[in-house]
Amino acid sequence: MRLIQVSLQRYIREVEPQLEAAQIVIIDNIATAQELGGSNNQLNGHVVMSLVNLQEETTLKNGSNYRLENGRTVYQNPPVHLNLFILFSILHNQHETALQLLSRIIEFFQSQKEISSIATPGNGFISKDIRVVLDLYSLTFEQLNHLWGTLGGKQVPFALYRARLVSLEPRKRQAEVPVISEMHWDE
Repeated sequence: MRLIQVSLQRYIREVEPQLEAAQIVIIDNIATAQELGGSNNQLNGHVVMSLVNLQEETTLKNGSNYRLENGRTVYQNPPVHLNLFILFSILHNQHETALQLLSRIIEFFQSQKEISSIATPGNGFISKDIRVVLDLYSLTFEQLNHLWGTLGGKQVPFALYRARLVSLEPRKRQAEVPVISEMHWDE
């Protein structure tokens, strides 16, 4: 999520230089953020990124549990492919400004179909190549009611995105053995 935060923050800074907040896009629980106060909220003027759900991509579940690496067979559980549902909520006293920030978020993700750690300079915190594809995720009015009711807050301008195919690979190897190169029969 930090990769998305850095990329979106950089974009909003470029297109909206008049915004004063040092950190416009923050990662926080929107339910907690709304509890911090009303119009004098310290998060006023911010875009709050919240993880509201995650889902396993079951179509990619049947991967192999071994691979060849430097002439050896490495046994390791296959990675888990996840879809993250990220809620971008805009907390701002002025509704028009909140809608303007919302349009900038949608504009950014429309122009950046894929965000990667290689293409995002200055991320400094991600060691391996990560690629995230974000799709706008629409909810019905009933689902909206359930979402904001569950979050325990009032509805604010927001956009919900599904970050597709975020892979988490275990670091622990189950076994490592040499490759079988010949077989002998005892009769």
